Amino acid sequence: MGRLKNKIRGIVFEHLSDNQIDSFYKIYYKVRYPDELMKNMSYGDLNEDKTLYLIRPKVDGTEGLMSLLVNVLRHIYYAQENDYIPFVDFENYHTQYDDFINGNKNSWEFYFTQPSNLTLTEVYQSKNVVLSGLDMKISNKSFFKQNFDDQSLISLHNFMFKYIDFNSDVKLKVDNEIKKLGINTSETLGLYLRGTDYIKLKPAGHPVQPTSKQAIKVVDDFIKKHDDITKIFLVTEDGEIYKEIKQKYKDKCVVVTFDSFINDYDGKNFLSHTSSINELDDSPYIRGLNYLIKIVILSKCGYFVGGNTMGSWASLIFSGDGYKEKYVFDLGMYGK
Repeated sequence: MGRLKNKIRGIVFEHLSDNQIDSFYKIYYKVRYPDELMKNMSYGDLNEDKTLYLIRPKVDGTEGLMSLLVNVLRHIYYAQENDYIPFVDFENYHTQYDDFINGNKNSWEFYFTQPSNLTLTEVYQSKNVVLSGLDMKISNKSFFKQNFDDQSLISLHNFMFKYIDFNSDVKLKVDNEIKKLGINTSETLGLYLRGTDYIKLKPAGHPVQPTSKQAIKVVDDFIKKHDDITKIFLVTEDGEIYKEIKQKYKDKCVVVTFDSFINDYDGKNFLSHTSSINELDDSPYIRGLNYLIKIVILSKCGYFVGGNTMGSWASLIFSGDGYKEKYVFDLGMYGK
């Protein structure tokens, strides 16, 4: 069903302009997701001289952690344009990273700091609160386009870390994992390859992902060009990709000490909607944490090679101008 929806969407959108697509979604959101449009709310009498902006995720639960992060950054950008005070609420509004076993908490704060000093209690006692929505528009749309040029990455890096950061637990776990791996990150090539649902479903309008063979060719070129590369730090969720890269580079290829891979994905739906996701970990919180640790370590590597994905983009944003050289595959779009 997921593959069919993407094919239909690709065929329809191929013949529409950007303005027509925007108009389509404006109507679609009103009909399909009326509760996810922007709303003005009043919960009490606090902060009567301020406007608070409550940032919510989409309700379908399909957004991955890096997609959630970038959407939060878009909303922070909107808030600062309108002189609102932003706060991220992933407690009353849910994502795939909720941790109900250990008590429902704000899953945003599992990984990141808040963009303001507000508390959840304070927000829900305040007089002027704007709920974020799918219909939010920012003045500089191109600022958040998935570009990989140096200036765009540096600008987004500076914007992100002006407002938010990784929380202290994430930072500590990243540092400890690098020590366990025993790698010199400046002499390490970070290799990020998506598989599973990205390869099987080929979602229309999303970038085509490289094969292991294509990636190996580029990595080999990097190794020939840069004699200081001592390790390849691989990030992938796909068990077959891991086997192929590990077989090629053997001990030169390293993964995090806690890594796990998906081996039984059937390709019928998005990964987050299948039981295969539990191969990574039964806990949604741990899945998100492990993924973020890997992306942050990628951002600290001296070199980068990867497919055009949200994870690659996030890694390069985290890095800013930290990579000595990077290569992101540009293979076109699925459905084109």
